[in-house]
Amino acid sequence: MTFRLIALASLYVLPLLAFGQNNAELAAMFAADQAARRGENIDWSVISAEDAERREAVMSILAAGKISTAQDYYNAAMIFQHGDSEADIRLAHSFATIASALGNTAAANWLKAASWDRLMLRFEQPQWYGTQYVRDASGRWVLYEVHPDAVTDEQRAAWSVPSLEEAQARVAIMNGER
Repeated sequence: MTFRLIALASLYVLPLLAFGQNNAELAAMFAADQAARRGENIDWSVISAEDAERREAVMSILAAGKISTAQDYYNAAMIFQHGDSEADIRLAHSFATIASALGNTAAANWLKAASWDRLMLRFEQPQWYGTQYVRDASGRWVLYEVHPDAVTDEQRAAWSVPSLEEAQARVAIMNGER
C-alpha cells in the first residue's frame, strides 16, 4: 500500500518538478545576449545578426513547449526586447508580463515597463515610465520624451522602475559626467 501511495504521488510531483526547471539553453542565450552588449567597440551589425539567431531559437524552444518558468519567460523577453520590429517588442512585453505573473516580479515588472516604453518610442509617442534613452543631434544621451501624466513615480516604483529624477540623473552618468 505504501509503495502505491509513493508511486501515485510521484506521478503528480515529477511533472511539477520538471515544469519548475529553468531552461538551460535559454539561460545561456540570455547570458550571450547580455554579454554582447558589454564592452567597447561593439559591432552592432554583428550583434544584430546574433540577436536574430537568438530570437529564432527562442521561437523554436517556445514551439517545443520548453519555456515554462518565470525565469524562462524573462530570458525570452529580454532577448526579444533587443528585436528589430514592433512585433519583437510586443513579444518581449508579452513574455515579461507572463514572467511577472509567474513570480519573477521585480525584473519582469521593469522589463514590462521598458518594453512598453520601447514600443512607444518605436511609434514616436512619449514613453510612460522613463526607461528609454536616445542620442540627440550632438551625440549625447538624453532621456526620451516622457508623457507627464501617464504614470506617477509611485507607479514606477511598484514596477521596479526608477523615478524620473533618477532617470534624468542617469543621463549624466551615461554621458560620462559623473
